[in-house]
Amino acid sequence: MTPHSASEQDRRLLEALRIHPVTTIEAANDLDIVHPPSVVRRLRKRGFDIRTQWTYQPTDAGRPPHRVGQYVLMSEVA
Repeated sequence: MTPHSASEQDRRLLEALRIHPVTTIEAANDLDIVHPPSVVRRLRKRGFDIRTQWTYQPTDAGRPPHRVGQYVLMSEVA
């Protein structure tokens, strides 16, 4: 499977969410996910209960924080 395929991005995000909440910035920068909301939407359609919380996160030193979504895995597919 290619590292940028949809299923590979789904796998990376789900693996991270099993450990801790993940923001859109973290998903893009750390997990190499191009459009995190699309990955979350696919996982939700598969039955994963993923909640979105809003938080503020800086992107660069000295710049004001951005309001971003933080995804939390509440439960997995039965």
